[in-house]
Amino acid sequence: MTKPKILISEDEVIIAEDLAASLEDLGYETCAIDTGEDTIDMIRETRPDLVLLDINLKGDADGVEIGSRIRQEFKIPFIYLTAYADAATIDRAKKTEPDGFLVKPFDDKSLRSAIEIALYKHDSNSRGEKGSNGTQQTEHKEQEVATDYIFVKVKHRIIKVHYSDILWVEAYDNYSFIVTADQKYLVSSTLKDMEQKLPSQNFVRVHRSYIANLDKIDALEENSVVFAKGDVPIGKSYKKTLMSRFNII
Repeated sequence: MTKPKILISEDEVIIAEDLAASLEDLGYETCAIDTGEDTIDMIRETRPDLVLLDINLKGDADGVEIGSRIRQEFKIPFIYLTAYADAATIDRAKKTEPDGFLVKPFDDKSLRSAIEIALYKHDSNSRGEKGSNGTQQTEHKEQEVATDYIFVKVKHRIIKVHYSDILWVEAYDNYSFIVTADQKYLVSSTLKDMEQKLPSQNFVRVHRSYIANLDKIDALEENSVVFAKGDVPIGKSYKKTLMSRFNII
């Protein structure tokens, strides 16, 4: 099996070299180490499968600006690395739709989880865009667009919530909370009902009280699923099914 190629964009040389050594130990190939100034050119030259991008790069363009260009110009996943970032920078970073965040210092286990989830999500999205002959299935895509959301009743309003915005669903007695990055909606459906209503290719039961959106998972810990907004527990009886949904090496 071909090793995934990873480009490291990090202006602290010692950190970058340590990260490259960790990637090699984990079975990945480091195709380039860049200090940030030439990251876009390096992507064109080396064609990596994923970019690890320091959010606080120094220079004319910081990591968020580079992340935005990666999202616009290349169809590859990228993960932000950060030791500290102010609220304004984090808000800018979220808008670039990264495939994960890793907070320094992180261990090899967190690094591997973040990379594998990002690669899995990218691979799943790529398969969804192409049919068996490599062409886009327009008819199927149109059907997905028509069914990629649900409506939630909030007081006297009915609000559209896209599946792609949902992080997780949480049981609350005979009700459920739908949790997004910005909101938490209380709906009059049990978690079992929600499990039947949500698309199984994206949503999986990870605990008797939680359903997780696979596309929104940033990392997996021993007993929890990590999202940008927080963690939810993994139940022992659900762990095997959850792990089978990821290509973990």
